[in-house]
Amino acid sequence: MHGCTLDHPSHARSVEHSSQSGFWGVPDWPPGSLLICCIVGNFNQMEIFIDEAGTFALNGAQPSSWCTVAAYISPETEKKKYTAALKRLKLTYKKSINDEIKLKEIDESDYFGFLTELSKFKGVFLCVATDSYLNKADEVKAHQKVLAAKVFANVDKMLHENGKAAVLNVASQLEKVPPQLYIQLRCQIQLMHSFIERGIPYFIQRQPSSFKTFRWRVDQKDPVNKTNYEDVFEKFSPTLLQALSIEKPAPMLNWCDYRPMKNFLFKKGDLPEYLVKTNPDLVEAEGLNIGKIIRDDIQFVESKSFGGIQIADLFASGVRRCLRSEFNDNDTAATLLGSLMICNINRTSPINLISIADNSALDSQTSMLIKKMIESCKPMRKIN
Repeated sequence: MHGCTLDHPSHARSVEHSSQSGFWGVPDWPPGSLLICCIVGNFNQMEIFIDEAGTFALNGAQPSSWCTVAAYISPETEKKKYTAALKRLKLTYKKSINDEIKLKEIDESDYFGFLTELSKFKGVFLCVATDSYLNKADEVKAHQKVLAAKVFANVDKMLHENGKAAVLNVASQLEKVPPQLYIQLRCQIQLMHSFIERGIPYFIQRQPSSFKTFRWRVDQKDPVNKTNYEDVFEKFSPTLLQALSIEKPAPMLNWCDYRPMKNFLFKKGDLPEYLVKTNPDLVEAEGLNIGKIIRDDIQFVESKSFGGIQIADLFASGVRRCLRSEFNDNDTAATLLGSLMICNINRTSPINLISIADNSALDSQTSMLIKKMIESCKPMRKIN
């Protein structure tokens, strides 16, 4: 089985730095995928909660100006467990269940205890991080031009005129997006692709029936007016995900049972014509319909009404603090945060690290903390 794009199947690669080849600078998933699959659980909905930490501002950014976007991915039936854990944490600080709690309000030992409790549940995290200090405005603008050209290159692959017009419109507007919003958008797109790349393979082995529906909830910054970022996200994310998927189609897991996801699969012979022309080996392939997965149920919502978003915020803030070495015990923080993330391809960082500049090597302290996360992260392959 293979994957493709937004109105057809796909999986993305794990992002490293943009100096590498590929749409974002993404290495290929090695051929002959992994995993043996298993048991059907009792779940019917997958919840994906997304929030970020940091401003993504480029002007005046100092070294180690890390910004993060995180997703808490959990089968719906875990809701009572993670809600109860969050409530206990809030009660420790005399907050009601309707109050939000931020990392800066929590003692380190209590935060570590909260991460330990989350590790007992079936939910996992994905995370993307970027150091704003490395994302120079002129280099970001140059990167936008390259990306716009890649989006434009996909126009002829679209079957319908409406699709071609939409791609042309996005390509022309993409260069005009402010650099700060572009970096944030790039992180968000990569996070969603990481769900396709790692989240689905991880859960299809463990709780496959939780993929009968997908519920995306993204933190809304202004409950009254749509923010610039939300406008940019709604405008560009479908086309960017599609373009990324066209360029880098990836395999599904050959030994797994995808039947619970039947409403999100293309059947053999149903892949879009433009994809088959580009990738003839997919002519009889099945694949994920990424458009349906993303659009199944996605909303920008107020975080105070969704415990899952508050948990994603606490995780994103914790990763950011750890990358900045601002915990008293950064080693323990890295180990606990890593234990909640899915292992990446070839045992690389479970956090997808994004930068525009070529001189983006991590310092020794950050590299050591990433190594601890790698050592503790959840294995992709289910061990019986």
